Amino acid sequence: MSKISNSINVVHPLSGKVKKRASFDELLLAGISAVAEKGIDHTSVSDVATASGVSRPTFYTYFGDMSGFYAEVWLRFGQEWLQYQVDETAKVSEHIDQVVLEIFSASVRIPEVFEVVQPDFERWWKQQAGGSSITAQRMVWQLGFKLGYKLAKRVTPKAELGAPIAGYLNLPEDVMEESFAKGLGVVSPELLPPMAGLTLEDDSVESTLTMAAIEVIASSGVAAASMTRIARRARVSTGTVYPRFKNSEELIQSSFTSAIKGIVRRNVEIVDARGIGIDEYALTVNAGYGENRKVWRNYRTEMHLEAAHNKSLAKFLEGGFEDSAKFLENSFLEFGMPGPMATSIAWFLHSHAMGISIIFNVLPEIASYDYRIMARYMISQLPK
Repeated sequence: MSKISNSINVVHPLSGKVKKRASFDELLLAGISAVAEKGIDHTSVSDVATASGVSRPTFYTYFGDMSGFYAEVWLRFGQEWLQYQVDETAKVSEHIDQVVLEIFSASVRIPEVFEVVQPDFERWWKQQAGGSSITAQRMVWQLGFKLGYKLAKRVTPKAELGAPIAGYLNLPEDVMEESFAKGLGVVSPELLPPMAGLTLEDDSVESTLTMAAIEVIASSGVAAASMTRIARRARVSTGTVYPRFKNSEELIQSSFTSAIKGIVRRNVEIVDARGIGIDEYALTVNAGYGENRKVWRNYRTEMHLEAAHNKSLAKFLEGGFEDSAKFLENSFLEFGMPGPMATSIAWFLHSHAMGISIIFNVLPEIASYDYRIMARYMISQLPK
């Protein structure tokens, strides 16, 4: 918990007069309401000061900047929020759940936030797992899906189709005694498929700008993807951008079209080379943590964070994510899975993949787990 005075003079934003003493929690909650409306990258100091009724100098005194505010929100509500994800009896408000999820998801690119989130999450994770590798793997799948689903459903309602699969993730502690788990537990590097990342489609200026936009968004978020910064990343003048893209929104949309097509194409190549099966899928989960997929992992998360507060962007993204889910669905149909179940698993994996990417950024050790154990168990539990 942050060591800050429990009460603050609240200044009326119009009169400038002190109207009451507010608790520190009240200030945080007022700011959280502002972030819930605008999003983590579009909420300003003025927004929080206005919502809470404090002056800007008071805000700066207590938080320094918005990164400091987000760090304080985590310190106050992070543990409650984590417990809420795994304990049905725990309660937090919808706004706190939404905003702390955004803070957790974006923490990897905000040093002042990451330095409080990472050690807290690592301690909580070890406490929850209790030294059991099976419990830890179960948490990856359950928590990964839950976090990814909360982001995905704000972008596309079809994310709901994956929710039923969460009921088949109760991996038992004695799973290694099952015949299908014999010989598992260690994933050697030679088993992993090569996972190519996003690359330039060609050597055109348009392709270079699109890739630069993807990289900026992956490292800093959509709000940071100005035409000037993208041009600088691409090593071209800003004047070179505008004849090709009339504004940053058009360039961001182009980046998504390129990214989703590129990833689906590379996934098709993996399926063509290795076939489709439950072990093959599980090993691609392990391989997906690799450095080659880092830009795509973070880009996907950042686009979801932005689209949660941008309806026009969400509508644009929806079609691309449907194409990606359709690829998975068709792969499972070829595997012999019934149509409705193939659809559900495809959308489950869409949310799960994003959720585990977020967890991995904070706790890299999850890349070492043998996901064939959970994958085989899940398949054994699905209706035949």
